[in-house]
Amino acid sequence: MRSNTTLAGRVLLTTALLVLPVVGCGTVNTTTTRQAPSEDQVSTRTQVNDLFTQIFLKATDVRMYPTKGGPLQTQVDVANDGFRTRSFSYKFEWLDARGNVIPSSIYTWKATSVPAGGSIMISSVAPSEAATDFKLQLRRGQ
Repeated sequence: MRSNTTLAGRVLLTTALLVLPVVGCGTVNTTTTRQAPSEDQVSTRTQVNDLFTQIFLKATDVRMYPTKGGPLQTQVDVANDGFRTRSFSYKFEWLDARGNVIPSSIYTWKATSVPAGGSIMISSVAPSEAATDFKLQLRRGQ
């Protein structure tokens, strides 16, 4: 009986050692000095329509601040909690104080990707000084 348990333990250990490197391939380890939220960090609200994308892609930090020229700029850190690179498209739309979209030709979908376990920063500058808020849309890449 003991030899069957030992054999099973060896098989389990061998399997774990073979699978473990495959699972971790291509993931990114990150080190940062930031311990607290940025001065420019803003609170956000998320509406989830694609649960699969929400599970792996998350906006971890959202900052908004005025540029030297006047209009607002935003930076959004998007993290990938999955085990493979995730491709997605994103689009920023800027809103005025009443919540209306400010018309602009800059509202186009842009494609990018985030490595497994990594994060990227995406940004946008408002089309005018009338912008007070923005809306960011993410969709799965093809």
